[in-house]
Amino acid sequence: MTRHLELTLRDPIIARDGRPFSLGERMKSLDWPYPSVLAGSLRSLLGKQAGGEFTEDMVEKLQAIAVAGPLPARRGVLYFPAPADLVVRDDGGVRTPFVLRPQALGAEEGVDFPVEGLQPVLPTDPPEKDFKPGKLPAFWSLGKIEEWLGRAEPPEGWEAPPTPGGGGCGYLDTPEQDARTHAKIRPDTGAHEEKMLFRTVGLAPAGEVTLSARVQAHNAFSTRLGVLSTLHPFGGERRLVHWQSKAQGPDGWSCPPSLVEALTKTPYLRMVLATPAVFKGGWKPGWLGDGLNGTPPVAGAPPMRLVGACLDRWRPISGWDMRVRARKGIRRLVPAGGVYFFRADAQLTADVARRLWLQPVCDEPQDQRDGFGLALWGVGQPTEGGE
Repeated sequence: MTRHLELTLRDPIIARDGRPFSLGERMKSLDWPYPSVLAGSLRSLLGKQAGGEFTEDMVEKLQAIAVAGPLPARRGVLYFPAPADLVVRDDGGVRTPFVLRPQALGAEEGVDFPVEGLQPVLPTDPPEKDFKPGKLPAFWSLGKIEEWLGRAEPPEGWEAPPTPGGGGCGYLDTPEQDARTHAKIRPDTGAHEEKMLFRTVGLAPAGEVTLSARVQAHNAFSTRLGVLSTLHPFGGERRLVHWQSKAQGPDGWSCPPSLVEALTKTPYLRMVLATPAVFKGGWKPGWLGDGLNGTPPVAGAPPMRLVGACLDRWRPISGWDMRVRARKGIRRLVPAGGVYFFRADAQLTADVARRLWLQPVCDEPQDQRDGFGLALWGVGQPTEGGE
């Protein structure tokens, strides 16, 4: 059974990054919670409703629940992380967009990439001189993403996204950060106790913004999931969120028809990460093997060749494993918004194009069920080298 969840924040939510945090220190917050925060909170909620006895059998059933999200939603529309294949130059209030695509190497050119055959991703219309890229809004609406992914190049006259905080229609900024100072108060003096002071930072999305998720459960928890409507903590410090089950989610969980049509007309594809991804090869999906050829872990997907990649620096993730009562090791995430350029061996059918949309492309099944590596797909562009 597939259901959608709408999470409405009662309090600013705590989503720590991987840096140490203790008394006398300030907590560092993520800009947006990782999928594992959602997956862990939901599984804890369902387990408590089922009696709270987290036996090995119950834990296995809870981990079998597939969670996708969280993604921001506003007025019935999903928003997605800004794709990395666009940079903007700010020049006296004028924002000039530069589209990034794989470029074939010249006769006397070379690169030191870790895999032979990978092409550098460069602006299709190179600027005359170097510049420091301007900031982009953190999230784009379904309409903006559909426009960006539906063709290899933006249409003539396409306007660059506004600066963060510019209030542009179809864009969202990262949630505001709510900082709170906590202290232990001495009952005899009413003053705070020495060195018993720390600070937390919570995420507070705008009033109309909710968190949206898709959940698939095919076990005893599917019935509870179908009627879910309750307050339950999300993330750290037990900050409360209202969890509401819905039969249908906001627009965007299904691939738009215009994008389905565009994807069936070309073998050149772009894969954009909607949530951070975990790959065996670090930056490179493990299903590509030792080279650049492989097949995404989605039923019906054709074999394809990686041409280039446009990625930000890796992000750390760790945490506490409640199952074995021990710290988790640090793993490297490919950030959301990262773009991979492929050439498929065969053009997609409409059914496969729909099936690929917002499906996980991580290597490990549990990472997929935890919501890592959800992918959007769009039209790519051939290079002069034939790729």
